[in-house]
Amino acid sequence: MRAFRSVVAAVSAAFLFWCSALLGGESNSRTTTNTPDADLDKQLEYRLEWNLATLVGDYERHGRRDPKWDEPAKAGLTSFAQSRALSGSAKGMEALAKIPAAIKTAVSNGCDDPLIRYLHARLVLSSEKHTPKEHGEAYRLAAETLSQSQYAPIRKFYAALRAAEALDTGGTNTPPEVHRWRRQASQYLNETVKDNAMPSVEVYEACDQLLQAVQNNNSQYEEFYQAFEPIIFKNWPSDPSLFLLKGTFYTDYAWHARGRSYADKVTDQGWRLFGERLVEAEKALGKAWYLNPRDARIACKMITVELGQGKGRPRMEMWFKRATDLNPNNYDAFEAKLYYLQPKWHGSPEDMLEFGRECVKSKKWGGHVPLVLRDAHESLAKYLEKDERADYWKRPEVWKDIKAAFEKFFTLNPEENGWRHNYALYAYRAEQWDDLNRQLPLLGEINYEFFGGREQFDNMVRLAKEHAKK
Repeated sequence: MRAFRSVVAAVSAAFLFWCSALLGGESNSRTTTNTPDADLDKQLEYRLEWNLATLVGDYERHGRRDPKWDEPAKAGLTSFAQSRALSGSAKGMEALAKIPAAIKTAVSNGCDDPLIRYLHARLVLSSEKHTPKEHGEAYRLAAETLSQSQYAPIRKFYAALRAAEALDTGGTNTPPEVHRWRRQASQYLNETVKDNAMPSVEVYEACDQLLQAVQNNNSQYEEFYQAFEPIIFKNWPSDPSLFLLKGTFYTDYAWHARGRSYADKVTDQGWRLFGERLVEAEKALGKAWYLNPRDARIACKMITVELGQGKGRPRMEMWFKRATDLNPNNYDAFEAKLYYLQPKWHGSPEDMLEFGRECVKSKKWGGHVPLVLRDAHESLAKYLEKDERADYWKRPEVWKDIKAAFEKFFTLNPEENGWRHNYALYAYRAEQWDDLNRQLPLLGEINYEFFGGREQFDNMVRLAKEHAKK
């Protein structure tokens, strides 16, 4: 790895001083670690330095430069480095918002640098009206040109990964070009993580995103993970986020072996591999929790491990409590518990509805948590035959729950107007015309596609008016 501290100093010493002062106020970056604040500031500043070096520094040394576009190009790259270092914070979002204008200016001035072209595809074209084919071609071109450049492999990795995602049509047969770019991304990632100067948070995010991209391809999921696992644990043997990554992989890997069928459909080999892999997941997540007992993501994953191991509901409740004590609005934890309580696993319809109603009544849980009761009914409706589901939503006791969930949700989140569409649609399904008429004026800008098109929406409005109380 290049001596990037000196490169960064040459890029913008004044900027680093500003950022170092800024980091102390960024509470969002401190939610999942037990590291002291002073150490966190150093880690965040280091992440900024590394990103500046592999963005602005590499552009200055390897980019296609010209006075006509150098200034906006470097401004866009600097803002991108800020957004990466301060990811998840208000300042990070501010930096992200500055990128499109700078990159668009550079390209308008004739810039054909591959890294700038990649950011143009990712942050400019994505906000414009282009066909999926046009967007995919822009990513493919950026990935091709970056692969032939001297830019850092981490930049080539992300370009290849985004090209694979953009070119994936979502059909049953994945195009060969998508597989090619996924493998290219895997190779660039393996090259990247050989450098132990890479911030571990960047390692986690890159590895996690690659695995998410191939989540539905069991063979690639296994192949890509096992390729980078020995490298990352050699270079970062005590990083809790990487043990979280390992635990997540082995949990998914276990379910790949078992399948999602009912127990009597699972083969003997499937059960054996399922058990062995869950043990590995448990070990990794246990290590992650030991290293960092303030990361709610670890506790959430342990709920899924318990789902498979079935050692008892108290164990699930322990991990649920740990997750929600750290973050009372952690929807992933509530979703994991609700799934655990499904009749096909370790609960019953009564357990699911009791939990959902607790989510509505609770004074300590907020955010989207009241909608867990809605989720419970959605899950239970799927247990019915298709021709029975329409009548399910018309049951008085079901509507009582749905209404309670949404009313509590909007009390806590009055600005979340988009969810009015959902509330209105449930009222329509339940034939609760007075409630539907109350929601219609609150919808704001209407997404007709959500209701099945303009004609279907207009028909819904017509019926609501016809049934309105006189």
